Amino acid sequence: MLSVNKNILYYEFRFSHLSTAKSGSKVAPHKPLLLLSVIDLIETGIINSSIIELSDALVESFKRNADIYASGIEHFKPNIGMPFFYMRSEPFWELIPKVDGVTPVANTIPSLRKHYSHARIDDELYQLLQDPASAQPLRRVLIETYLTK
Repeated sequence: MLSVNKNILYYEFRFSHLSTAKSGSKVAPHKPLLLLSVIDLIETGIINSSIIELSDALVESFKRNADIYASGIEHFKPNIGMPFFYMRSEPFWELIPKVDGVTPVANTIPSLRKHYSHARIDDELYQLLQDPASAQPLRRVLIETYLTK
């Protein structure tokens, strides 16, 4: 099996090409806000591994980022369940079900907590996000690509 070394350029590309919902020409900010929240919690040490739990801290961070970056977006409803679930379409995010082989469609917080134990990001991405010198460019890509138009 071929091993691919993923570096900051790989993740900058991935972060700038997220599969996002659209309302007309407007891009939904849910996934970028979730990723910013993950970066915030890694930076503060609340997330300390590649395992991303749908914790109260993550929900609060998502709400804070929504207030900062998306409060003026009419088509946006700050529901973390949607990006937490649909992020599974991104190659660096894996949603881990509580029962092997069962992948229920669930995008509300109670349903996600009932059916999924956590999400997991690539180890390479986690390592990059621990270093402010690489986390900041990734944060900037998210803000500039999705949240400042």
